[in-house]
Amino acid sequence: MAGGGLPTGTLTFLFTDLEGSTHLLQRLGDRYPALLAAHYELMRAAFGHSGGREVGTRGDALFVVFDQASAAVAGA
Repeated sequence: MAGGGLPTGTLTFLFTDLEGSTHLLQRLGDRYPALLAAHYELMRAAFGHSGGREVGTRGDALFVVFDQASAAVAGA
């Protein structure tokens, strides 16, 4: 994990979900992985710019931690 580990203390967690991803997967087929990669790239840039640190992914979801709630809102 980049950034030297997770922050400590009072934290704010942000969980994302790509709405309609099952439908998109069915509709896009082999093109879906490229769409998901672009989605992750954009989200990671926004969260990283606001000080978020990625905890993990599952399917199309990202789990990100921030040391301040205002930073999470800015990242979102």
